[in-house]
Amino acid sequence: MRRFSITDKLIIASLLISVVTIIIVASYSFYKAKKVLLDRSFHQLNSVRVIKTNLIEKFFSDCQKEVFLAKSSMDVKQLTQWIDGNSGNAMLNSTRQDTQFIKSPFISELSKDYYSRIYIIGRNHKVFFIKPNNKLKPVDSMAIAHLWQQITKTDSVFIQDYSIDSHSNQNLNLSAFIRDELHKVIGIIVFDIKPQAIDRIMLNEDQENGLGKSGETYLVGPDYLMRSSSRFQDSSVLRTRVQTLAVDSAFANLSGTRVIKDYRGVDVLSSYARIHIPNLNWVLLSEIDYKEVLKPVFRTRNEIVIVSIFIFTIVLLVVIILSKRITRPIQKLISAAHKVGQGDLDVKIQNKLNDEIGELIDTFNQMVEQLKAQAHDLELEKQKSLKSLFDGQEVERQRLSRELHDSLGQFLIGLKLKYESCLSKPMKQSEEFQSMGVLFDQTIEEARRISNNLMPAALSEFGLTTAVRNICNSISDIADVDIQFTSKGSGKDLNIEVEIYIFRIIQEALTNILKHAQAKNAWVSIGFEKERIFVVIGDDGKGFDKNTTISANSNGLNNIKDRVLLLNGELIVNSVIGKGSSLEISIPK
Repeated sequence: MRRFSITDKLIIASLLISVVTIIIVASYSFYKAKKVLLDRSFHQLNSVRVIKTNLIEKFFSDCQKEVFLAKSSMDVKQLTQWIDGNSGNAMLNSTRQDTQFIKSPFISELSKDYYSRIYIIGRNHKVFFIKPNNKLKPVDSMAIAHLWQQITKTDSVFIQDYSIDSHSNQNLNLSAFIRDELHKVIGIIVFDIKPQAIDRIMLNEDQENGLGKSGETYLVGPDYLMRSSSRFQDSSVLRTRVQTLAVDSAFANLSGTRVIKDYRGVDVLSSYARIHIPNLNWVLLSEIDYKEVLKPVFRTRNEIVIVSIFIFTIVLLVVIILSKRITRPIQKLISAAHKVGQGDLDVKIQNKLNDEIGELIDTFNQMVEQLKAQAHDLELEKQKSLKSLFDGQEVERQRLSRELHDSLGQFLIGLKLKYESCLSKPMKQSEEFQSMGVLFDQTIEEARRISNNLMPAALSEFGLTTAVRNICNSISDIADVDIQFTSKGSGKDLNIEVEIYIFRIIQEALTNILKHAQAKNAWVSIGFEKERIFVVIGDDGKGFDKNTTISANSNGLNNIKDRVLLLNGELIVNSVIGKGSSLEISIPK
């Protein structure tokens, strides 16, 4: 795994701080500007929708008033009575100038620009066009019958939604009964509204109206078909289907704003609401493309990215220069420390700095001088300690040999002689057997004393953890191996026999490390868990071939293996030649 230098870390840390700061500031600015722009756009759409709603509702209200005035006019009533009395063609036309009613100023005034045609239907279903339209085909008889059927439901002005008759005429009209002086129905007056009249209100391509280049306001009927022209599609009335979330919400008597996909499949900001016109179930929507609304924000975002890249480059250059100046002396220290670690204590770094790193260099040079002095003292102390250790071991062996020979050996010889003498005498001489029993007791007591002398006092008095720590510290103090000891948990509830076995295992392993491993460092760890004890002994020495060493006459490892087996434990031996070895032992409590 690659190690990161201080230079790398300084560069990475500085760049991360710069990048994170830039991202946070840019993101906050972007989303804040986006929210403000969306809120403002929705507010504009709401304003446009309310204005258009008022205009379209006022338009139909004015038309209703005009129809009401027309149906109440005496000229219209007389014209209707004349139609009923005419037995000619079913279709009459106002272009015939032999009718005196056409010259009436009131009837002439009815021909306004936002009506495609105005006509009267008599009780005999004859039609008279006050304002004809030669571009439109005649009124369908079925449409006349349907109109008579619908208008009977109300005595006021009836507004009929767009429909297509058998002649393919698109009809949106207002109609009302014409009654005589006796309040008797004598006919119907019908005003067909031009689609262009509604488009003049709804369709506005002026970019200054708050809808920009892509905005539009349009009407939708209960069949989800448009009732006004689309800004983007020709002949959209009763042809373009608009079934969006906004339309559904508006028909559910909800008004509001949201981002949706419109009838083109384009993301738009939409403001929607139902309009209130008698007999018409229409909704009105004001929409503008999402991309157009956020175009200024995206432009600002791109500018922020460019500025951020520039700032990032400047920061990178500054950090590289500063990090080089900071880390160059540190690299010299690292190189010198490696030499010291390899045993070269004649290293000295020239110092020209007056800052903290300069102080560190001076301290390092002083440390090297102290290490040279301490290394000399330690070498002398090591020689003395090793000599004392070896001498002490030899003395101890001699003492144990003398005790076994002079004490326990003599007791055993005396016991043998007594026993042999007893064999030649009658059994009634029990005094000899009694003295032999005393001799047995003395022998057992002496064996216990020798056994206690062979077992460390710390093991019996303070337990396994203290005994192992003491032996690790003792070896570290006198040998050229740094042994680290760690323990986890408590071993107070262990059986003394288990403690002795574990102590001997660790003692044997450490002896092998001292004799064979050529290690600089070693470690011992004991973990006491609820059901098991875990022991790990390892070193960084020369290692060995597991198969060859374990299968050969390796008394140390074999002794360890035997002790682990007696404890019903498990032993795992790990070793890599040139990198060290370790023993992993697991023993049940």
